[in-house]
Amino acid sequence: MQLKVKNPDALVIAHPECEENILRHADHIGSTSSLLKFTQTNAAKKFIVVTEAGILHQMKKASPEKEFIPGPPIGDDEKAACACNECPHMKKNTLEKLRNCLKFEQPEILLDEALMEKARAPIQRMLDLS
Repeated sequence: MQLKVKNPDALVIAHPECEENILRHADHIGSTSSLLKFTQTNAAKKFIVVTEAGILHQMKKASPEKEFIPGPPIGDDEKAACACNECPHMKKNTLEKLRNCLKFEQPEILLDEALMEKARAPIQRMLDLS
């Protein structure tokens, strides 16, 4: 992780959906709200933020005296190991789609009970971290 080498005093914070090789280096793993809270309450002055870049604005607003480095790098010559800073799946969600989903309960997705049970474990882990 070149950013950590360049910024040894920075803490690495990551969303739990990041790849395992990123999570191994994280000082804190949590939901978006957990990451924001961590940067506000931790005494560190520099953070490498491995999640959607949109959270950086909130972090800077809440802690203007701290430095937030997006990771994997944006606009850097280094090749990013993953795309944690620009999740294409998050861009598919819109307010209109969310409204329609809540209002019309569509699209309906039917899953096998065994698959749903397996899916509960990682979702519960993510909720426990938040």
